[in-house]
Amino acid sequence: MIHISRVDLTERGILLPHDRVGMVIAQPHLTLTQQEPYRTAPADKPGLLANLTATLAVSRAAPHHAEKTHFTIFPEYSIPGLDGIDLIDAALADQQWPTGTIVIGGVDALSKADFASLAGRAGSHLDTEHNGLGNIGANEWVNCAITWTKAADGTVERWLQPKLWPAWEEQNISYQNMYRGKSIFSFKGDLSNGSKYRFSSLICFDWIATISAKPSWRWALDDLGVQAGEGELPLSWMFVIQYNPRPSHPTFMNAAVSFFDGTIVPKVQRDRTCLVFANSAGKPAPGRSEFYGGTSVVFSPKTLFQETASRPTVARGGPRFRGNPLLNAFRDAYFREKGACIHSFVQINPDSVTAGAANRSFAVDRPFVFPLAAAADPRAPSNLVPACVKWINDELDDVTSPSDFQPAGDLGARADAAHATSIQELRALSAPSCDKVIRLATARDGQTSGRGATEDDADAWDADERDALGHVVHTLDLLAMCGEAAASDQDTGHATVSVGGKTLDLLAVRGKTHDQCHKYAKAKFTPNTRRHTILVTRDRDNSPRKRRAGSILQTTSPKLGEERKITDPESAIIHVDYQGLIAAFIDAATVEEFSQKVAAHVGA
Repeated sequence: MIHISRVDLTERGILLPHDRVGMVIAQPHLTLTQQEPYRTAPADKPGLLANLTATLAVSRAAPHHAEKTHFTIFPEYSIPGLDGIDLIDAALADQQWPTGTIVIGGVDALSKADFASLAGRAGSHLDTEHNGLGNIGANEWVNCAITWTKAADGTVERWLQPKLWPAWEEQNISYQNMYRGKSIFSFKGDLSNGSKYRFSSLICFDWIATISAKPSWRWALDDLGVQAGEGELPLSWMFVIQYNPRPSHPTFMNAAVSFFDGTIVPKVQRDRTCLVFANSAGKPAPGRSEFYGGTSVVFSPKTLFQETASRPTVARGGPRFRGNPLLNAFRDAYFREKGACIHSFVQINPDSVTAGAANRSFAVDRPFVFPLAAAADPRAPSNLVPACVKWINDELDDVTSPSDFQPAGDLGARADAAHATSIQELRALSAPSCDKVIRLATARDGQTSGRGATEDDADAWDADERDALGHVVHTLDLLAMCGEAAASDQDTGHATVSVGGKTLDLLAVRGKTHDQCHKYAKAKFTPNTRRHTILVTRDRDNSPRKRRAGSILQTTSPKLGEERKITDPESAIIHVDYQGLIAAFIDAATVEEFSQKVAAHVGA
């Protein structure tokens, strides 16, 4: 049986807005010891403490433009022991930290002695009847969530909630057991419009654990149902802090579906509840990861929140991000970044959104991504992250150098250097330029004008767009090896290159056939009036282009250095195939020889 320990924050003056709540969620990359008790590896502890400091600084600054950061969230295991707790204590005690705020975080494994020390501190609260120190075995360790509050008078308190049920890794042990908690804290207080807020927190596996024939979250709902008596009570937030490699596992998602089922404990209103999943990162820097991440806020389908394609920073969830359709009917604001970062945003209270065009609203506002790694990255710019910027930068992580086709030597080294520059320049592009890179490079079936469905939605980009981006990178790499080349926001096409002493605009297009690529380029691209454009196409099989391809009025492609004909727009475009470029690279022994072959291929 799980006991619910009720905490009234009203007398502490912790008043929360009824409409817009400031939230900051840390998403650190964790490295834990390989055996229990699971703690941050000693070598990684200073870095994790620095992550706490960085996150608290973002919370204090409140870049989301809410009046303050009302909730600061740290995932399971992300606070390294008593040192991490001391750091958060000190931050909240500082006069610069705003009053009326809440911090929720998960501590890595505490020994019984450390847990006893923490429980004995001034301002600590523990359900001693159900989680008293006498219940904890001498050889048990504690996985604990802590809820800090800073009252209106500046008093800092902390509530200690041990994890209820171990995950498989915490059960499959060799030496020590994890203590199994017996209670959940249920907090309530006043909203600015006079109504009440209520929230609870669970630790990762607690979300799906069945204890005494009921899911853990059901115990919290049942207690609220008892409090409601003959009436109804709303639940404002349920926080689930995680260290979870599979945050969208069907078991977790099905629990969310059941949680919002209004026929279960109908006295507890959840059609306006915000379910917060806060997970750790899948890698130490921004990027794509198969595991972890998945930080999100989920709402009932009954809310009036709007959804559109490719919003900055957050996606709509669904199979592309969740891997399953279980939350398709819900309002699922899924933060795309799965690497280490800090999420800062305003969470909109569904009750504040009314019907009508003038009151349309998204679930989250100003979703900024802040860095936890020292290196600058477009995916953590301390600002919004457009979907196309996130997608392109993730893909650029995996695009390899053309040197893979060459044995080690000067030519391969030159290719690697050119490739590094190409990647750097493409990462620096603005969001409109990132969108343009894919729009110009991907020859879409049956589409020679206008914007197609996937073209508008970066979250729908897939293999065609991935191949097209790779074609752009490799074309830029190869041309950069034999002359100047640069990609920037000022480019008409994909880049500006120099071949045979001539400066040209570069357009790299990939599609099923060279002819399809050529027609697509004519429809999508307006040539520069001052110089030629080199169009490099790659068909499905990377085959050579037939030299007689083109208009019946133009049986040969224009040559580099030829004058443009006013009556023939195609005279501005020099069309060559990618196969010739890569063949020249593979066959050449030196940079000079490669440059000569490229110039011959282009027709210089």
